[in-house]
Amino acid sequence: KSFGSECSSILSKLKKGVSEVKKSPDLLEQVPADAEAWRFLLRVSSEKASFAKQVWETSLILLPSSAWAASFSSLENKVKLNVCKAGPRDANLAAE
Repeated sequence: KSFGSECSSILSKLKKGVSEVKKSPDLLEQVPADAEAWRFLLRVSSEKASFAKQVWETSLILLPSSAWAASFSSLENKVKLNVCKAGPRDANLAAE
């Protein structure tokens, strides 16, 4: 299957996980920080603009964790997160 066809399914699973972490932030400490997860999110944000807001929301949940923040900071091409493309409706979310 192509990246585009798998993308929606994976993001749906991530959204469920993020929802659980919002309810119980301690759960995030049980999830190992993964540079590949960040690479996936960066790719989605750069190739699938319709999912950018979901990527930003997920990033806001992950980045407060020191392990996830360190994993993110080790990556190249962080600009692919594309917060600069946030429209007026999403500007507050992107600014966080």
